[in-house]
This record gives sequence, structure tokens and C-alpha cells, in this order.
Amino acid sequence: KALKMVVVKSKRVVVLFNEEGDVLSRHRISLGSPIGTKLKQGDKKTPEGTYSIRDIRGDKKYYKEILISYPNAEDRQRSRDLGFNPGSGITFHAQVPWNWNGSGDDYTLANDWTEGCMALTNHGMDTVLSMIDKNTVVEIRK
Repeated sequence: KALKMVVVKSKRVVVLFNEEGDVLSRHRISLGSPIGTKLKQGDKKTPEGTYSIRDIRGDKKYYKEILISYPNAEDRQRSRDLGFNPGSGITFHAQVPWNWNGSGDDYTLANDWTEGCMALTNHGMDTVLSMIDKNTVVEIRK
């Protein structure tokens, strides 16, 4: 099982690590805007920080998804100090129905197209889901 999922936004990758720090799995991802951390609802930025997994579920729009604990206390305070609503509902999600068969994986991953979430291929999502549980820590870096 994966102890930690680490997203490196600049590399467009999520890496799963076990308790010993060994790499279990690595997957290309698409993001929202990769530059800077999420500050407010609607800015399309992917947050940066450490989060927990709130829910793992199927999804009609994106095949499957992993809901993370954004915004955390630090995110809420930063946004409050700036006078913004931090938003919510940040997930790892898979692909839209037209690509559930995987035929457009390269197209899907060639662009940053989410509203701030992290998108994997459906195959990648299935692999990740086989290795995580609600105790897996999520770390999102620049």
C-alpha cells in the first residue's frame, strides 16, 4: 500500500511511495493552472500543500475520483487574509466519458484542462486506487 501520494506540478506527475520511501507507481497527470497555488474559487489553480483523502468514489462525469481535504486550515487562512473564498471540491479524477476506453489518453494528458483538479488516465486511476486508502497522505508541490 502507498503511504504517500506526491504530486509534482512542474513535472505533471503523481508518484506513490510505500512506507520505506520506495516508488510504487508513477503517473502522468493534467492540472488546472500549474503556476502558483490555489488562492480562490474559480482561479483554476491546483493547490499546493499536504492533504488527506476524504472520499474515494465513482463519478458519472469523470469515471472515478479521490476527494482531498482542500482547503486545509492554512489554505482557508491565506484566502481569508486576501479576502477570497478558497473554493473546495479538489479531486484526483479520471477522464471524461468520450475517453473511457483510453483511445485519447495522450490528447487528454497533453494539456492542462481541469478546474484545479489533478486528472489521470482511467487506467492510471485504477492502478492508484488499488494502492491507496483513506490513510494515504497527499502532498502537492510546485
